[in-house]
Order: sequence, then structure tokens, then C-alpha cells
Amino acid sequence: MRGPIGIILLLFFSGCVSETVSRNRPRRGPVAEVGWLEPGGGEVKYSNEGWKLWVKGRRASALRRMRRICRPLKAKIIDEFTRQDVQVPYSSEDIDVNLDRGLDHYTVAPYEHIVFECYDPKAGPAPSLPRP
Repeated sequence: MRGPIGIILLLFFSGCVSETVSRNRPRRGPVAEVGWLEPGGGEVKYSNEGWKLWVKGRRASALRRMRRICRPLKAKIIDEFTRQDVQVPYSSEDIDVNLDRGLDHYTVAPYEHIVFECYDPKAGPAPSLPRP
């Protein structure tokens, strides 16, 4: 897509980024009767900073990422929490420029973490967390 519509869409979706913290893809058994050896799961995160529309887009991106990791199974959210995460630039140029600044080298920002697991909808209801 070219032209003004493409630029608008690019600017709109540029803030919609999520990140995979950990993932464990589902593994099938050696034969169909065994089913799933490992249902899988993981954790994704996205930034809470910025406009509501951007944060909403990041959340949608995180949920798509969860579904992609769990495919062909379904994803179920186990836990959600907000935590202050530290981001460090990994590019050597960024490190050289910022190293003499000390703690300004690190960026601390609030991130929403979503812990999820995968389940087979054909095998019955989704697993639930035991209540304390």
C-alpha cells in the first residue's frame, strides 16, 4: 500500500508491539492415541506507556502472539500483572554512547505481563487455577 493511507496505517500500527518473554510450544505424542505430551504455554509482555489506543493495540498484539504460540490448541490466560522492567540497548553504538552516562543507560518502564497456557478444547473444559 502506497500513499497517504499506507503512511497512516504505518503510523497507527507502529505503536502496537508486544514481546515474547518465554514460550513452550505444544508437543504431540508419537501416536494419535497419546494426544498431547506437552500442552505448552508461556509469557508475553507489552508496554503500558502511551495513548490508550496504542496500549490497546499492544494488548491485541500480545493476544495474537499467544494464539500463534499455542496453535493448533487454544490459549488461556493464567495470570496478568504489571511490573517495572528494565530495557537495555543491545546495539554496540548505543552502549558506547550511553555507558558514560551511568544509570541513564537503562530505561525503566511499566510493562503488563500475561502468563498463559495452552489447552485442547476437544479434551474437555479449560484447566483452571486452584483457588487458595
